[in-house]
Amino acid sequence: MIESKPIFNPVQTTPFDLTTKLKAHLWTLVNMTIFKIMPLQFRSYRIYLLRAFGAKLADDVTISRKAVIEHPWNLTMGSLSSLGDGTWAYCLAPITIGRKCCIGKDVFLLTGSHDINDLEFNMVTKPIVIKDCCWVATGAYVLPGVTLRNYTVVAARSVVVKDTDEFAVVGGNPAKFIKSREFKTT
Repeated sequence: MIESKPIFNPVQTTPFDLTTKLKAHLWTLVNMTIFKIMPLQFRSYRIYLLRAFGAKLADDVTISRKAVIEHPWNLTMGSLSSLGDGTWAYCLAPITIGRKCCIGKDVFLLTGSHDINDLEFNMVTKPIVIKDCCWVATGAYVLPGVTLRNYTVVAARSVVVKDTDEFAVVGGNPAKFIKSREFKTT
């Protein structure tokens, strides 16, 4: 008897309703045009645009005009935090960034993926939480469902796949604990 294999039939569209899709397309247009042409001095203007699309941002955040933010209504950022040039905040699920965090250049914050065991390859989303005083260095990836606890440092080009402890320095692919962060006092 010949065994038949299941038919792999990946979903080709997003599971969002029409209103969400239209809102996402409108924001993409704004993000790729008006948002990008405003120089650094117009930081408050970028904050205004993001808030108009539902982002919850402290008044003193810094967001590079070269950052790409998808679904900004799922983005929350605390006081004195920043998103660097080329950062991609893929906010299919909430991304919460605490106070005094530095999200470096070309960092990917990814809240969406696909279920590889599903014949329809459906989307799976999980939030990202970055607590206070964290630094995510250049080119790092933070994957869905990860929590970076207070004072975490993620080394450049690392891929964070699991939660960190407070004061942890992590690095590599996948990111592993390197050492505890210790502050010098004078």
